Amino acid sequence: MRAVYYFTADWCNPCKKVKPIVEEINKDSIIKFQIIDVDSEIELAKRFEIMSVPTFILMDDGKEVNRIIGAQKREQLEAFIGYEKNIQDDIQP
Repeated sequence: MRAVYYFTADWCNPCKKVKPIVEEINKDSIIKFQIIDVDSEIELAKRFEIMSVPTFILMDDGKEVNRIIGAQKREQLEAFIGYEKNIQDDIQP
């Protein structure tokens, strides 16, 4: 299963700009972003050798398959994760 680890921090201005984009993609994407605060999750940030935020790590079956660093536009993040819309959200009962 694929997921994206989004490493961020409250004090990071570029992260603040990206967060609404991440939240919007999370609403309708099959692949979900897991928001990780580097100040709260110090050991996890160390394990993934996070040196800058924002950092996005694409995980597939528990393994890192890709990484990008820095603020990204929606289109860039969608391309990074291989965006697939969750069509279940569009089906009306």
